[in-house]
Amino acid sequence: MTTTPDVPNLETARLRLDPVHESDVDEIYRIYSDPEVIRYFGQDRMADIEQARFWMAVQHRMRDIGLGMTWCLREKSSGQIIGTACFDGINRQWHNVGISYVIQAASWNKGFATEALDVMIKLAFSGWLGCPIHRIQALVFPENLPSHRLLKKLGFIQEGRRLGLLFWQERYWDLDSYCLINHASNPAGLAEDPNQPDISSAT
Repeated sequence: MTTTPDVPNLETARLRLDPVHESDVDEIYRIYSDPEVIRYFGQDRMADIEQARFWMAVQHRMRDIGLGMTWCLREKSSGQIIGTACFDGINRQWHNVGISYVIQAASWNKGFATEALDVMIKLAFSGWLGCPIHRIQALVFPENLPSHRLLKKLGFIQEGRRLGLLFWQERYWDLDSYCLINHASNPAGLAEDPNQPDISSAT
């Protein structure tokens, strides 16, 4: 079984991306217990600290079995954790991975998510996840306009809408599908699907 390498420490101009640690449990609970923060995350807010501990155990388990990699986003100037970001569903056979993120409300609209995802994308495309990553994918609620703007800014292409994909809060939700293709990962002589339209220049 292939396992994910140890989660590396990453940096941006304003952030440190640190591996999730047990000592961060109170901050994780603070962020994920805010209903406004998880409004478009597809899960209920955390109701107690034990749920935060369970969440952390899941992140560690996903890393151990090679399916995920999660960071806490720590603001350099204050030392405060302002969110999390992760790779999930690492598929080494198909060379793709999902990406997701959560930012505390007080840090919205300040470019922190852009910084964090940019360095994560570079890491994935470098081969760090144990295989060439050709595609990074993300799912977004149609109403989550800031996330739509963020992904498009980073070069993601909106592929379409997946109808009724999520069951949450006693109803079905549609999610919009985005992808970022690493064309440099395509080995010489390995052709793309000839029936697949070229969307690299789409706007």
